[in-house]
Amino acid sequence: MGALLLSHGTRTDVRVIVFFDSEKCVSFEGNSMRNVRPDEQSLSGILRAGLKRLGGAGSGRVMQGINAHLKPFEEYLKEARHARLFYGGAGGKVTNFNSDFVAVFQYPSMSRQMEDDLCRHGFLPMHLSERVLSPDQAVVVLNNTVDRRKTTIDTLLE
Repeated sequence: MGALLLSHGTRTDVRVIVFFDSEKCVSFEGNSMRNVRPDEQSLSGILRAGLKRLGGAGSGRVMQGINAHLKPFEEYLKEARHARLFYGGAGGKVTNFNSDFVAVFQYPSMSRQMEDDLCRHGFLPMHLSERVLSPDQAVVVLNNTVDRRKTTIDTLLE
């Protein structure tokens, strides 16, 4: 939710895609989603509803601006436009975020295999802090940095 919500509304220039098992995903479109609350219970209910839709009727709308899809994570990586970045913890390059980009985070932390796969697809590690941050902290720091530069963000989570 830190990637999508502001204290007074939603980030209309952000799309967050949460992946499960490398092919099941629930996407949140900041420019069209409505009635999403920032608490963990509401979010987990939305994600459960999305996964239930994928288990039954297949892809489709979960609620306004939130959809469930079956699409391999690898395909999203291949289709990524703009600058390609990932947060792997410590290290990486300081990025100026002056253009649109796709950012990938992995919970609870970026695996070495995922880093290798991302690098193979042209993604570069980004540096966000002197300290290692959890993915939810890192995405908030990223958005605070980007807010100063007004760019579009597609965030993929695996």
